[in-house]
Amino acid sequence: MGRDLESIYRELKVVKTKELEECNKELNCPDYNSLIRKALMTYKHDLLESLEMYDLYLESQFI
Repeated sequence: MGRDLESIYRELKVVKTKELEECNKELNCPDYNSLIRKALMTYKHDLLESLEMYDLYLESQFI
C-alpha cells in the first residue's frame, strides 16, 4: 500500500516552504519589472495557501 497522507503532506510542506523562501528572495531583487513582480506575488500567494492547507490537515490529525 502507498504512503500515508500525513507523510506526504509533511514532505510537501518542506518543499513548499523552500519554494516560498526562494520566491521571497526573488521578490527582493530590484531588477524585475512589474509584470514579473505580479507573477511572483501570485506564486507566493499560491504557496501560502498550500502551506495553510497542509497545516490545517496536519493539525486536524492531532485533534
